[in-house]
Formats: sequence, C-alpha cells, structure tokens
Amino acid sequence: MSSYREDLAHINDAGFSDFTEGASPGVLFLLRRYRVNSGMVVDLGCGSGHWASVLTDAGYEVLGVDLSPAQIALAQEKAPKARFQTEALMSVAIPACDAITAIGEIVNYQFDSNQNRTGLSRLFRRAYKALRPGGILIFDVAGPDRVPKTTPALFWKEAPDWSIFVDVDGNAQARWMTRRIVCFRRTADGFFRRSEELHRLRLYHPEEIVADLKAIGFMARVTDRYGSFRLYPGMHAIIARKPRTIPR
Repeated sequence: MSSYREDLAHINDAGFSDFTEGASPGVLFLLRRYRVNSGMVVDLGCGSGHWASVLTDAGYEVLGVDLSPAQIALAQEKAPKARFQTEALMSVAIPACDAITAIGEIVNYQFDSNQNRTGLSRLFRRAYKALRPGGILIFDVAGPDRVPKTTPALFWKEAPDWSIFVDVDGNAQARWMTRRIVCFRRTADGFFRRSEELHRLRLYHPEEIVADLKAIGFMARVTDRYGSFRLYPGMHAIIARKPRTIPR
C-alpha cells in the first residue's frame, strides 16, 4: 500500500499541517509537565517535520522516523537540526531516549504488513525498553468512532497549484476505515499531474491500548486533547509514562 508519495506529501505539508500545529503546544506542555525538559525525543511518523522543528527550537535532540522518503525530504528542510530516518514504524530500532511521540493516527495506518495489534504491542515493548526511567510516550489513536456516521463520505480541498479529493469508507463494528485519495498537482510545464493513494486504518478502542501499556509497565491514561487543543472526533490521545523507579 502506498505511503505519501511526492505529490501527496507536498499537499499534506502545504494544506493539512493544522493538526500538528494545533497539537504541538499541548504536547510540548506535556513533556515539560512530566519533567522531560531536555534530551532525546523520537518522533515516529514524523511526516514533513513540523513537530520536529518545534522540538529542536525548544532545545531537544530529535530523531524523526517516517516510511515515506518524500516526507523525510521535506522534514530535513523544515527541521535541519534534527536527524531523520526512513524506516517502517514496526521495524525501526528505537534508541535510548527521554520521550517518544507519534502524532496524527500514526499507529493506525496499515502501510506495514506488521502493523497490527501484535506488532503494536511489540512496538510498545520496544518503546518501554528504549525510554529512560521517567520517560514518556505520547500518541493518538483513531477509534471505531472515527468512522463517519454516513459512509462513504467525500471531501475536497484546493489551492492554486493543487487539489485533493478524499473518499472515506469504513465499518466501526469491524474496526476499519479507508481513505481513497486523489490528488492533482500543477507541474513545472503548467499541467496538472494526477496521483492516487489508498490508506487503510485499523481502528482501536483506546481502553484496550491503555490496558496493553499498563501490562507492559507503563502508567497510562486517555484524554481527548493535547493541552487546550481538542482532537478531531474519534481520535484519542494516550499519555504513557515509564516509572522513575522500576519494580524488581
């Protein structure tokens, strides 16, 4: 399944950065609230680097990870003080760090064949091992309530040099959702190039995710916002902290 090729990466950066921009102050507040005031932050699914740029400006070291080479290229320009790596979420080696973030339904996407419930539990275990005592894992998850009440649902957005059409389908009971995305982007010769991607998401009940995290050893909770920024309908933020004192 395709993953943010060049045209969609450009359009996503130019026209859909509002979620990351809205969430960033609240996530930064959470890091500081839990006394992660410096050190290494691993940003999984870093996209075009908006959040990585905020982190480096705030004095953190950053490793951004994304499956899309086109997204990584944009991120390197936007956050030149960060390091970036093109890697699948379920196979990346997470270095020792003070925080891990995954903002924007990153854990739901099915770009990787290993991105399932078992793979997610393994990712959480790797995250727990990589985090220093007191470290924090912050991410959001799309639940079954993310599926529009009436499907399929169609929306579109345009700018002078691009347009995008998204057809959303899904089944809340079966816990899946798809976005069929058609992009048109103006090329250097003035014509518009058409591209298409299909993104499939596996939906998770946040309570189940929290239970998995607690079983691993995290202290975890669910919220509907990052600071004052309320997440979109059907999205749930999860804050998971590794204890400072690890039981023996």
